[in-house]
Amino acid sequence: MSETEIALLALSPDECRDLLDQHRPRLGRLAFVADDRPIVLPMNFVAHGDAIYFRSARGSKLTAALRGQRVAFELDHVNEVWEDGWSLLAFGRLHVVTDPDEVAVVARLPLQPWARGDKPHFLRLDIDSLSGRRIT
Repeated sequence: MSETEIALLALSPDECRDLLDQHRPRLGRLAFVADDRPIVLPMNFVAHGDAIYFRSARGSKLTAALRGQRVAFELDHVNEVWEDGWSLLAFGRLHVVTDPDEVAVVARLPLQPWARGDKPHFLRLDIDSLSGRRIT
C-alpha cells in the first residue's frame, strides 16, 4: 500500500465507546506525570458509563488519582497483515473510588489485572474528551 492510499478517518464518540467496551484484551496505556516526568503504563481496564476504571496498588498511579490529576488513556489495535488499525484517546481526571456504593458496583465489573500482587484500590478516569482515528 502506498502512502497515497492510506486514509485516516475520525471515529465518532459512539464508535470510540464501542471500542472501549468491546476491545479484547482489555489492556491500554495510562499516561500521567509523576516527579515532573511523563509516565505511560500498560493498564487493564473496564469502561462503564462515562468512566474508565482501573485497579492499583500503592504508587505513582494512586498518587496521581489522589491528586485528581489530568491524565490520558490510549487504546489501539493494529493489523500488520492488512496495515490498518485504529487508536483512541480519552482525556480526563483520575480519582480514587471511595464511595462504598460505587466500590460495590466496580467490584462486580470484569476488571482483572494481569500483574500479580494486591491491587486494592479502584481508580476512575472521568472522561472529558474521547476521540479516535482509524487508518485504512
